[in-house]
Amino acid sequence: MTQSSQRSGPQSDALNRAARWEERYASVEQLWSGRPNDWLPELAADWVPGAALEIGCGEGADVLWLAERGWQVTGLDLSATAVGRLSREAARRGLTARVSGRVHDAGDGLPEGSFDLVTSFYVHGGSEGGSLDLVALLSDAAARVAPGGRLLTAVHAVNPPWHTHHARTYTAGELVEGLAEATAGWEVVVAEERWRQVTGPDGREGRRADAVVCLRRPEFPAS
Repeated sequence: MTQSSQRSGPQSDALNRAARWEERYASVEQLWSGRPNDWLPELAADWVPGAALEIGCGEGADVLWLAERGWQVTGLDLSATAVGRLSREAARRGLTARVSGRVHDAGDGLPEGSFDLVTSFYVHGGSEGGSLDLVALLSDAAARVAPGGRLLTAVHAVNPPWHTHHARTYTAGELVEGLAEATAGWEVVVAEERWRQVTGPDGREGRRADAVVCLRRPEFPAS
């Protein structure tokens, strides 16, 4: 086996992906706003707390929001720097007992367990080789959802005009259709595109749309 072939393949792709995200987080003191993604408080404020899994948790704003409301939350992210920030903030807020941050590539599979809520915000994948397959990931996530539990995801459906990265976009319908087998018999709580006005890095105004999907597993098997 040649040296170049040793560096190729899925394992190398995963290492490169992790290195890119680690570099991005380590280059700044704080990458994200520190606020939970909009759709989580809007939809989950009245849900009964239980066990939750957050895929791609970053610095942990969603994890912390859930933990403060009584959830027991496991957060996964590629970046050790991001997970370290989550753990430190959980300790500062007195939430260490409710928060578990793990450095983990979701493309390698998700932790075993049963969760009342599994969330994934803006984990897209892309068209290039070795990219994460979002529908496959969410299908795996659905298998971790407990009876009566929910799978909640949001991704970009339409990017603003200045957007330059190559992450794949999805409509809500595409996600629901792609998950049809894994979530057969589940309730579609939300499946729609949410538009918003946004401002680009150069101050230019534009519009973007997010595909928001929430599916709920039945409490009891269909008779």
